[in-house]
Amino acid sequence: MQKNALAVLMVVVGLIGGTFIGWGVSAVLIPAGSQTIFIEITGSTTCEPVITTCSEKFMMINPNVDISVTGTGSGSGIADTISSLNDIGMSSRNIKASENTTAGGILVDYQFAKDGIAVIIDADHPDAAWLELNGLTMEEVFKIYNGTYTHWINISGTLSDETIDCYTRPDGSGTRATFEELVTFGGDELGDDAGYQTSVTGYTQVSSNSLMVQGVSGNNYGFGYCGLGYIDATVIAVPVDGVTPSVATILDNSYPISRALHLLTNGPATGWVQAFLDYIYGPYGQEVVAEEGFIRLWF
Repeated sequence: MQKNALAVLMVVVGLIGGTFIGWGVSAVLIPAGSQTIFIEITGSTTCEPVITTCSEKFMMINPNVDISVTGTGSGSGIADTISSLNDIGMSSRNIKASENTTAGGILVDYQFAKDGIAVIIDADHPDAAWLELNGLTMEEVFKIYNGTYTHWINISGTLSDETIDCYTRPDGSGTRATFEELVTFGGDELGDDAGYQTSVTGYTQVSSNSLMVQGVSGNNYGFGYCGLGYIDATVIAVPVDGVTPSVATILDNSYPISRALHLLTNGPATGWVQAFLDYIYGPYGQEVVAEEGFIRLWF
Protein backbone atom coordinates (compact mmCIF):
# COMPACT_ATOMS: atom_id res chain seq x y z
CA MET A 1 0.00 0.00 0.00
CA GLN A 2 3.01 2.33 0.16
CA LYS A 3 2.57 3.19 -3.51
CA ASN A 4 -1.00 4.36 -2.82
CA ALA A 5 0.06 6.44 0.16
CA LEU A 6 2.70 8.14 -1.98
CA ALA A 7 0.16 8.78 -4.71
CA VAL A 8 -2.13 10.51 -2.22
CA LEU A 9 0.72 12.69 -0.97
CA MET A 10 1.65 13.71 -4.51
CA VAL A 11 -1.94 14.65 -5.30
CA VAL A 12 -2.31 16.75 -2.19
CA VAL A 13 0.96 18.60 -2.75
CA GLY A 14 0.20 19.07 -6.43
CA LEU A 15 -3.22 20.49 -5.74
CA ILE A 16 -2.06 22.88 -3.05
CA GLY A 17 0.77 24.17 -5.19
CA GLY A 18 -1.09 24.25 -8.49
CA THR A 19 -4.10 25.83 -10.15
CA PHE A 20 -7.50 24.41 -9.20
CA ILE A 21 -9.22 24.51 -12.56
CA GLY A 22 -12.30 22.96 -11.00
CA TRP A 23 -12.62 25.15 -7.91
CA GLY A 24 -15.81 26.76 -9.17
CA VAL A 25 -14.48 30.32 -9.16
CA SER A 26 -15.44 30.35 -12.83
CA ALA A 27 -16.51 27.75 -15.33
CA VAL A 28 -13.84 25.50 -16.73
CA LEU A 29 -13.25 26.10 -20.45
CA ILE A 30 -15.36 23.70 -22.51
CA PRO A 31 -13.33 21.71 -25.03
CA ALA A 32 -13.80 22.39 -28.72
CA GLY A 33 -17.12 21.08 -29.99
CA SER A 34 -18.73 21.34 -26.53
CA GLN A 35 -18.99 17.56 -26.38
CA THR A 36 -20.70 16.03 -23.37
CA ILE A 37 -18.35 14.35 -20.92
CA PHE A 38 -19.70 11.44 -18.85
CA ILE A 39 -18.14 10.59 -15.49
CA GLU A 40 -19.32 7.46 -13.69
CA ILE A 41 -18.83 7.27 -9.90
CA THR A 42 -19.86 4.28 -7.76
CA GLY A 43 -19.16 2.99 -4.27
CA SER A 44 -19.50 3.97 -0.62
CA THR A 45 -22.88 5.16 0.62
CA THR A 46 -20.99 7.15 3.27
CA CYS A 47 -19.16 9.17 0.60
CA GLU A 48 -22.21 9.43 -1.65
CA PRO A 49 -23.87 12.57 -0.15
CA VAL A 50 -20.67 14.65 -0.39
CA ILE A 51 -19.81 13.51 -3.89
CA THR A 52 -23.40 13.90 -5.12
CA THR A 53 -23.58 17.51 -3.91
CA CYS A 54 -20.14 18.29 -5.31
CA SER A 55 -21.12 16.79 -8.66
CA GLU A 56 -24.29 18.90 -8.81
CA LYS A 57 -22.32 22.08 -8.13
CA PHE A 58 -19.60 21.11 -10.59
CA MET A 59 -22.12 20.40 -13.35
CA MET A 60 -23.75 23.80 -12.82
CA ILE A 61 -20.51 25.56 -13.77
CA ASN A 62 -19.57 22.94 -16.38
CA PRO A 63 -22.81 22.13 -18.22
CA ASN A 64 -21.06 19.86 -20.70
CA VAL A 65 -20.16 17.43 -17.91
CA ASP A 66 -22.65 14.72 -16.86
CA ILE A 67 -21.69 13.02 -13.59
CA SER A 68 -23.55 9.96 -12.29
CA VAL A 69 -23.06 9.09 -8.59
CA THR A 70 -24.43 5.78 -7.27
CA GLY A 71 -24.06 4.40 -3.75
CA THR A 72 -23.33 0.70 -4.17
CA GLY A 73 -21.02 0.05 -1.20
CA SER A 74 -17.26 0.45 -0.88
CA GLY A 75 -16.39 -3.07 -1.99
CA SER A 76 -18.47 -2.71 -5.13
CA GLY A 77 -17.00 0.70 -5.93
CA ILE A 78 -13.44 -0.57 -5.58
CA ALA A 79 -14.25 -3.62 -7.74
CA ASP A 80 -15.73 -1.32 -10.39
CA THR A 81 -12.56 0.79 -10.39
CA ILE A 82 -10.35 -2.28 -10.74
CA SER A 83 -12.49 -3.49 -13.66
CA SER A 84 -12.67 0.00 -15.25
CA LEU A 85 -16.46 0.02 -14.85
CA ASN A 86 -16.35 3.49 -13.30
CA ASP A 87 -14.19 6.58 -13.57
CA ILE A 88 -13.99 7.12 -9.81
CA GLY A 89 -14.65 4.68 -6.98
CA MET A 90 -15.80 5.81 -3.54
CA SER A 91 -14.66 3.98 -0.41
CA SER A 92 -15.01 4.56 3.31
CA ARG A 93 -12.29 2.04 4.08
CA ASN A 94 -8.65 1.62 3.11
CA ILE A 95 -7.79 -0.22 -0.07
CA LYS A 96 -6.55 -3.74 0.61
CA ALA A 97 -3.14 -4.70 -0.70
CA SER A 98 -4.79 -7.61 -2.51
CA GLU A 99 -7.15 -5.21 -4.32
CA ASN A 100 -4.30 -3.05 -5.51
CA THR A 101 -2.45 -6.16 -6.66
CA THR A 102 -5.49 -7.27 -8.65
CA ALA A 103 -5.50 -3.84 -10.30
CA GLY A 104 -1.86 -4.24 -11.29
CA GLY A 105 -0.63 -1.93 -8.53
CA ILE A 106 -1.93 1.22 -10.20
CA LEU A 107 -4.87 2.24 -8.00
CA VAL A 108 -4.51 5.84 -6.83
CA ASP A 109 -6.12 6.73 -3.50
CA TYR A 110 -7.36 10.32 -3.03
CA GLN A 111 -8.29 10.93 0.61
CA PHE A 112 -10.71 13.88 0.69
CA ALA A 113 -12.15 13.93 4.23
CA LYS A 114 -12.03 12.32 7.65
CA ASP A 115 -14.82 10.68 9.61
CA GLY A 116 -15.33 8.91 12.90
CA ILE A 117 -17.46 5.84 13.44
CA ALA A 118 -19.56 6.42 16.52
CA VAL A 119 -21.08 3.64 18.59
CA ILE A 120 -24.65 4.67 19.29
CA ILE A 121 -27.60 3.96 21.56
CA ASP A 122 -31.17 5.21 21.53
CA ALA A 123 -31.49 8.64 23.16
CA ASP A 124 -34.26 7.12 25.31
CA HIS A 125 -32.16 4.14 26.42
CA PRO A 126 -33.00 3.55 30.13
CA ASP A 127 -29.27 3.58 30.93
CA ALA A 128 -28.43 6.53 28.69
CA ALA A 129 -27.18 8.78 31.49
CA TRP A 130 -24.76 6.12 32.78
CA LEU A 131 -23.48 5.19 29.32
CA GLU A 132 -23.00 8.82 28.27
CA LEU A 133 -21.09 9.57 31.48
CA ASN A 134 -18.98 6.42 31.76
CA GLY A 135 -18.76 5.38 28.15
CA LEU A 136 -17.42 2.03 27.00
CA THR A 137 -13.91 0.68 26.62
CA MET A 138 -12.75 -0.70 23.29
CA GLU A 139 -12.71 -4.10 24.97
CA GLU A 140 -16.38 -3.75 25.90
CA VAL A 141 -17.36 -2.73 22.37
CA PHE A 142 -15.42 -5.74 21.07
CA LYS A 143 -17.10 -8.11 23.52
CA ILE A 144 -20.57 -6.78 22.77
CA TYR A 145 -20.13 -7.46 19.08
CA ASN A 146 -18.39 -10.83 19.46
CA GLY A 147 -21.24 -12.12 21.59
CA THR A 148 -19.41 -12.28 24.94
CA TYR A 149 -21.65 -9.55 26.40
CA THR A 150 -25.25 -10.26 25.48
CA HIS A 151 -27.02 -8.17 28.15
CA TRP A 152 -26.40 -4.62 29.34
CA ILE A 153 -25.80 -5.86 32.88
CA ASN A 154 -22.70 -7.70 31.60
CA ILE A 155 -21.04 -4.28 31.23
CA SER A 156 -21.93 -3.09 34.73
CA GLY A 157 -24.10 -4.53 37.47
CA THR A 158 -25.94 -1.20 37.66
CA LEU A 159 -27.29 -1.51 34.12
CA SER A 160 -30.45 -3.13 32.78
CA ASP A 161 -30.76 -6.90 32.47
CA GLU A 162 -32.25 -6.48 28.99
CA THR A 163 -30.65 -7.99 25.88
CA ILE A 164 -28.25 -5.83 23.84
CA ASP A 165 -29.84 -5.64 20.38
CA CYS A 166 -26.91 -5.24 18.01
CA TYR A 167 -27.21 -3.65 14.57
CA THR A 168 -24.70 -4.02 11.78
CA ARG A 169 -24.13 -3.16 8.12
CA PRO A 170 -24.04 -5.62 5.19
CA ASP A 171 -20.88 -7.44 4.21
CA GLY A 172 -19.20 -5.18 1.63
CA SER A 173 -20.04 -1.99 3.52
CA GLY A 174 -16.99 0.21 4.02
CA THR A 175 -18.33 1.37 7.37
CA ARG A 176 -18.61 -2.23 8.54
CA ALA A 177 -15.17 -3.15 7.20
CA THR A 178 -13.58 -0.18 8.96
CA PHE A 179 -15.44 -0.94 12.20
CA GLU A 180 -14.27 -4.57 12.06
CA GLU A 181 -10.70 -3.41 11.48
CA LEU A 182 -10.49 -0.61 14.06
CA VAL A 183 -12.33 -2.29 16.96
CA THR A 184 -9.62 -4.44 18.51
CA PHE A 185 -8.86 -6.33 21.70
CA GLY A 186 -5.64 -8.07 22.66
CA GLY A 187 -4.14 -7.26 19.29
CA ASP A 188 -6.97 -8.97 17.41
CA GLU A 189 -9.33 -7.22 15.01
CA LEU A 190 -13.05 -7.71 15.53
CA GLY A 191 -13.52 -8.97 11.98
CA ASP A 192 -11.08 -11.85 12.58
CA ASP A 193 -12.74 -13.00 15.81
CA ALA A 194 -14.54 -16.36 15.55
CA GLY A 195 -17.20 -15.32 18.05
CA TYR A 196 -17.98 -12.22 16.04
CA GLN A 197 -18.10 -14.11 12.77
CA THR A 198 -20.75 -16.37 14.28
CA SER A 199 -22.70 -13.69 16.16
CA VAL A 200 -22.86 -11.06 13.41
CA THR A 201 -25.10 -13.28 11.27
CA GLY A 202 -27.84 -12.87 13.88
CA TYR A 203 -27.66 -9.10 14.19
CA THR A 204 -30.16 -6.74 12.59
CA GLN A 205 -28.65 -5.64 9.28
CA VAL A 206 -29.30 -2.19 7.78
CA SER A 207 -28.08 -0.90 4.44
CA SER A 208 -26.98 2.65 5.26
CA ASN A 209 -25.87 5.01 8.04
CA SER A 210 -29.26 6.74 7.98
CA LEU A 211 -31.10 3.45 8.44
CA MET A 212 -28.70 2.52 11.25
CA VAL A 213 -29.66 5.68 13.14
CA GLN A 214 -33.32 5.06 12.40
CA GLY A 215 -33.13 1.47 13.63
CA VAL A 216 -31.22 2.13 16.84
CA SER A 217 -33.32 5.19 17.69
CA GLY A 218 -36.44 3.03 17.43
CA ASN A 219 -35.13 0.43 19.88
CA ASN A 220 -34.59 1.32 23.55
CA TYR A 221 -31.95 -1.39 23.89
CA GLY A 222 -30.39 -1.09 20.44
CA PHE A 223 -26.64 -0.77 19.89
CA GLY A 224 -25.02 0.14 16.57
CA TYR A 225 -22.45 2.23 14.77
CA CYS A 226 -22.50 4.97 12.13
CA GLY A 227 -20.46 7.78 10.65
CA LEU A 228 -20.13 10.90 12.81
CA GLY A 229 -21.99 12.97 10.23
CA TYR A 230 -25.18 10.97 10.74
CA ILE A 231 -25.57 11.56 14.48
CA ASP A 232 -28.76 13.40 15.37
CA ALA A 233 -30.86 14.08 18.46
CA THR A 234 -32.50 10.64 18.34
CA VAL A 235 -29.29 8.80 19.30
CA ILE A 236 -26.35 9.22 21.66
CA ALA A 237 -22.73 8.72 20.61
CA VAL A 238 -21.16 6.76 23.47
CA PRO A 239 -17.58 7.69 24.46
CA VAL A 240 -14.98 5.00 23.70
CA ASP A 241 -11.93 4.73 25.94
CA GLY A 242 -12.99 8.01 27.53
CA VAL A 243 -13.15 9.97 24.26
CA THR A 244 -16.34 11.25 22.63
CA PRO A 245 -16.26 11.37 18.82
CA SER A 246 -16.04 14.95 17.51
CA VAL A 247 -14.29 16.94 14.82
CA ALA A 248 -11.48 17.79 17.24
CA THR A 249 -10.95 14.27 18.59
CA ILE A 250 -10.94 12.75 15.11
CA LEU A 251 -8.48 15.28 13.68
CA ASP A 252 -6.11 14.81 16.62
CA ASN A 253 -6.54 11.01 16.39
CA SER A 254 -7.53 10.68 20.06
CA TYR A 255 -10.87 9.06 19.16
CA PRO A 256 -9.92 5.46 18.37
CA ILE A 257 -12.58 4.54 15.78
CA SER A 258 -11.85 7.03 12.99
CA ARG A 259 -11.03 6.83 9.29
CA ALA A 260 -10.34 8.67 6.06
CA LEU A 261 -12.81 8.81 3.15
CA HIS A 262 -11.39 7.88 -0.25
CA LEU A 263 -11.84 8.39 -3.97
CA LEU A 264 -10.04 5.93 -6.23
CA THR A 265 -8.94 5.92 -9.84
CA ASN A 266 -7.40 3.17 -11.95
CA GLY A 267 -4.16 4.97 -12.65
CA PRO A 268 -3.59 8.72 -12.20
CA ALA A 269 -6.63 10.88 -12.93
CA THR A 270 -6.56 13.06 -16.04
CA GLY A 271 -8.76 15.56 -17.86
CA TRP A 272 -12.24 16.17 -16.51
CA VAL A 273 -11.87 13.49 -13.83
CA GLN A 274 -8.87 15.36 -12.47
CA ALA A 275 -10.79 18.64 -12.72
CA PHE A 276 -13.60 17.18 -10.61
CA LEU A 277 -11.13 15.88 -8.03
CA ASP A 278 -9.56 19.36 -7.95
CA TYR A 279 -13.01 20.77 -7.17
CA ILE A 280 -13.49 18.38 -4.26
CA TYR A 281 -10.07 19.27 -2.86
CA GLY A 282 -10.72 22.99 -3.28
CA PRO A 283 -12.55 25.35 -0.91
CA TYR A 284 -16.01 24.74 -2.38
CA GLY A 285 -15.69 20.98 -2.24
CA GLN A 286 -14.27 21.05 1.27
CA GLU A 287 -17.16 23.29 2.31
CA VAL A 288 -19.55 20.55 1.15
CA VAL A 289 -17.54 18.04 3.21
CA ALA A 290 -18.20 20.14 6.32
CA GLU A 291 -21.86 20.80 5.45
CA GLU A 292 -22.48 17.04 5.20
CA GLY A 293 -21.10 16.55 8.70
CA PHE A 294 -17.66 15.20 7.82
CA ILE A 295 -14.28 16.71 8.59
CA ARG A 296 -12.57 18.83 5.95
CA LEU A 297 -8.86 18.40 5.41
CA TRP A 298 -8.13 22.08 4.85
CA PHE A 299 -9.70 25.49 4.11
